Amino acid sequence: MDLTLHALVDHGRVPAERLETFLRDASAGGVSVIQLREKDVAIREALRYGQRARSIARDLGMLFAVDDRLDLALALDADILHLGQEDLPPEVARRIAPGLSLGLSASNLTELDQALAASPAYIGFGPIFTTASKADSARTTGPRRLAEAVRRAGDCPIVAIGGITRGNAQEVWRAGASGIAVIAALVEASDVRRAAGALRERTGREGDPHVP
Repeated sequence: MDLTLHALVDHGRVPAERLETFLRDASAGGVSVIQLREKDVAIREALRYGQRARSIARDLGMLFAVDDRLDLALALDADILHLGQEDLPPEVARRIAPGLSLGLSASNLTELDQALAASPAYIGFGPIFTTASKADSARTTGPRRLAEAVRRAGDCPIVAIGGITRGNAQEVWRAGASGIAVIAALVEASDVRRAAGALRERTGREGDPHVP
């Protein structure tokens, strides 16, 4: 499971008419996971948008994840369901949908330990830096606490999220994260492919074909 670079999308930030171009550019730049984040949208509207996003993501070989909503994840045959601290408990999600991989959120080390007990496919840890993409964003953790989270997590991949940009991504990779998840760094970019490639470039992976 390639968790290197997650792009979070919704119909507000990436309108339907822009979706295919955005996803194709994101894939060309090295995005490996597309995560649908439709929290307050009616199910039918979210389903229409999600079906399009999933179809394009699959054609491009990207993993398709759904944030928070088990109903959407099942309806869209998602690869991953990502759950936050206030969402459906992971044990309930597993009972209903045993075939879904689970990603869990943690904003501090206590939540990290609780998430690890559920044996998720990965843990989204953050916000690492200040972010304007989430109104109820928790206090930032910073790269130092991220490094501690990576150490505690052992073999469980840590995907960093929150305020990550080309300018600070190097700090995240140095802290040992397995991946990063971004919203503004891609959806607000004038050149999505180049922005995604620049974020991946910070991994220092020699020969990465996505680095522009």
